[in-house]
Amino acid sequence: MKFHSLLTALLAIGCFCGLVRPTLADADLLTVGSPAPALDVEHWVQDGKGKFKPVTKFESGKVYVVEFWATWCGPCVMSMPHLAETQHKYADQGVQIVSISDEDLETVEKFLERAVPQRGPAEDAQEPAKQTFRELTSAYCLTTDPDQSSYQSYMNAAAQGGIPTAFLVGKTGLIEWIGHPMQMDEPLAAVVDGNWDREKFASEFKPAQLAEVTRQKVMQLASEQDFEGALKVLDKALQEGGTLELKNLKLQLLLISKKTEQAITLTQSLFVEMADNPEQVNALAWNVFEMSSRGAEGIEKIVDASIEAAMAAAKKSQGELKGSILDTAAHLHFIQGNLDEALALETEAAKLVGPDDRYVANFLKELQEAKAASEQDK
Repeated sequence: MKFHSLLTALLAIGCFCGLVRPTLADADLLTVGSPAPALDVEHWVQDGKGKFKPVTKFESGKVYVVEFWATWCGPCVMSMPHLAETQHKYADQGVQIVSISDEDLETVEKFLERAVPQRGPAEDAQEPAKQTFRELTSAYCLTTDPDQSSYQSYMNAAAQGGIPTAFLVGKTGLIEWIGHPMQMDEPLAAVVDGNWDREKFASEFKPAQLAEVTRQKVMQLASEQDFEGALKVLDKALQEGGTLELKNLKLQLLLISKKTEQAITLTQSLFVEMADNPEQVNALAWNVFEMSSRGAEGIEKIVDASIEAAMAAAKKSQGELKGSILDTAAHLHFIQGNLDEALALETEAAKLVGPDDRYVANFLKELQEAKAASEQDK
């Protein structure tokens, strides 16, 4: 897995620009087990062909799916058939799906007139049957709330940054589950049947949610160039059992703050913690490569530790994962000026990932050309 964090990209250009959302106080966090906020939706565009009425307060004994979407969001659009099927399935079991966009009414109306892409020809027909998104979504409540009041009450309050996101509101008006609507079948069935273990899910969900709240606070402070304040927030979260993602974030802050010795110590401890997870090792090692290639200073020891950890992880891996890890190690060797080591590792990586991985193929070609050029200079 190859990635670079938002913070790394911002550090690369020497500033923290762009919009940062207001951060939450932990006490204000909307989470699993919280009372579901009342809905204040402006436009109810679809109502299940008259089956459902607009919702403000949630009725006791009923189950609601409050889902957030947008016309421009591909995964949201892909979830629509599933939402329609789910509403049909539970329509007579006290379940109501309310899907909320924050776009203007005209944008949503135009979208609904579009034809739904067909996956294949309809049975007993020479051409695919044409269905509009208006027809597809007619099974459930599709709405839009341009003033974003509902988005603020749910998405922002729960520190959820991506759509589609669904909130399951149970029979007592409490939030039972939060997640992607394509993953809600099992929790929804359990909530309807009265078998849902809210506490168990909350124990898994809340740590990640609190980590996201911390990340937002850190990004806010970093955008104000308050790196010391950001590190204090991270340290407090890590003392309470913060996630690996937050430890990665701390590493980046230490580097931009030029606290190199602390960064080295943290890197070494992270690789020890990740030793049994080659994918995590690969992700951190690649992050180190990106930080180094973007000009981070004084991290030679961190690069050395990353190469050592990557090679150990490669020994525990096989196939494409091993190839990806070797590619990371090759990049790290290359920035250190170790051309022969980089070329040997990338040659092996190319055999493992196959010819379709153009990224590896292109880097291998780059290394081969660099090797040829160096031999000509001798």
